[in-house]
Amino acid sequence: MDYRYTKINNIYVCRSTNHIMLLVICALVPGIIVECYYFKIAILIQVLLSVISSIIFEFIFQKLQKEKLYINFFDVSSILTGVLLGLSLPAFSPWWISIIGAFFSIIVTKKLYGGLGNNIFNPAMSGYAILLISFPIIMTNWSFQNNLEILNMFSIRDIMSIIFFTNLEDYYEIISRFCEASMFITQATPLEHIRIHNKNSIISVSPVVFSLDNFLIYRHWILINISFLFGGVFLLIKKIICWRISCSILLCLIIFYSIDFFYLKHVQIFPLIQLFLGSTMIGAFFIATDPVTTSITKIGRIIFGSFIGILIWIIRNFGGYPDAIAFSVLLSNSIVPLIDYYTQPRIYGKNKKWFL
Repeated sequence: MDYRYTKINNIYVCRSTNHIMLLVICALVPGIIVECYYFKIAILIQVLLSVISSIIFEFIFQKLQKEKLYINFFDVSSILTGVLLGLSLPAFSPWWISIIGAFFSIIVTKKLYGGLGNNIFNPAMSGYAILLISFPIIMTNWSFQNNLEILNMFSIRDIMSIIFFTNLEDYYEIISRFCEASMFITQATPLEHIRIHNKNSIISVSPVVFSLDNFLIYRHWILINISFLFGGVFLLIKKIICWRISCSILLCLIIFYSIDFFYLKHVQIFPLIQLFLGSTMIGAFFIATDPVTTSITKIGRIIFGSFIGILIWIIRNFGGYPDAIAFSVLLSNSIVPLIDYYTQPRIYGKNKKWFL
């Protein structure tokens, strides 16, 4: 499967699927390094577990289907799916969370739909969404990571013990102890803090004020988003992803965040800062731009990205989940055939007919 041709010295060079996938993984490296700095080796363990599980499930399915192994293994798609899934998980999740997510991503979302190129939904986000619905306490609890001072006290042995050798009941007990130690700063990312105060503002409770203290507390999330932004810019420069999708998402978000900030005044966090909270940048540049599950037309990609941006804002402000990337991308994937149908370019010699 070839996606793009690049003209170099009058010679057209074909970028294979392998090349594209490897470049995307390379672009994720800055974000992985920054996450490892803040969350230690835990995030690297989650990524490795997801990648190894994805490769094994791909291998098992191909063996069952008696397919030729080299066809799909060299396209690196299962590795990329594992990396994206591992980066989406809370760093201290139990080991079996990564395996269940990889199973749903590779087997259910990709292979049962016919393999790479035939899947309707984003595999990594499908696995993440099913984990979020099935294990909401584990998937929305970032109490370990919200207190970096306590996290710095963790040795590699402690991290390995929590991830690999703690049963579910003991895991919940550890979480509750860290919730108390973290002064009750719990749940997923600063977005949960903002979402709670958004709902409180409806009943006239004081709004969130983004002070310097808040910035210092959440600085690691802002720096992580900046590192993924650098990776996304690299992919745009190499013309691996389409700028229309990422720009549409970020533009919609900043418009609606501006409405929140300047008119509704629910949250006193500057709109530009909100773009760097949660998983906005990895979602805009690495997840929503999956070439298989997005629109194939130029106008369609703008509509697709705008729809994702609007859904992210709606779910973050009025929904039950603080970070809305997975559900927004999956819901938008479901309407891609409709978008493509109504945004087909005019055929030469035919009159332009909109919405027919």
